[in-house]
Amino acid sequence: LNEICFEVGIKELIRDGFLCPLRSKAAKTRVDTSGVHVRGGEFIAGELEDLMDTEARVKTACSEILEYTQDRKAVLIFAAGVDHGKHIQKILQEQHNVECGFVSGDSPDGWRKKMIEDFRGGRLKYLCNVNVLTTGFDAPNIDCIAMLRPTMSPGLFYQMCGRGFRLHESKNDCLVLDFGGNILRHGPIDCLR
Repeated sequence: LNEICFEVGIKELIRDGFLCPLRSKAAKTRVDTSGVHVRGGEFIAGELEDLMDTEARVKTACSEILEYTQDRKAVLIFAAGVDHGKHIQKILQEQHNVECGFVSGDSPDGWRKKMIEDFRGGRLKYLCNVNVLTTGFDAPNIDCIAMLRPTMSPGLFYQMCGRGFRLHESKNDCLVLDFGGNILRHGPIDCLR
């Protein structure tokens, strides 16, 4: 038997109190991805990182993140590549005096584990990652997702936003800051098909 017996949407799950409501906000400056080539249905990684990892773009994004997350407790940042992620971390730490963790596939296991534990435990407010904390990562306290990574993939967009869906006593909603034009590209997360 291969029939769907029951189907429920995100809107209903939020309405019925099973998922945390998401509030989304597009970045003040729009990113133009029209010059980035697509391969296999996704932006080419190197070109995407070159587009996103400019001094002006990272500085602007970091300032906006800080502006919108004054009252937030756990901010998960998605970067377009390792250099981009380290750049975000550097700007937050050196220019804004804000501690920001960074994890990628290259991070040693012990270091990654410590960063994630500190983030989950509320000892680290900002955690930037590259392709590590998308699927299967669970930190219910996440109350802000900052996407500095455009994606053509509705699935990846959903996975990034999905990190903020878990309910937690410390939050009323999860703020999604979109610096990659993903909401314009895919529509609001609760209307994805």
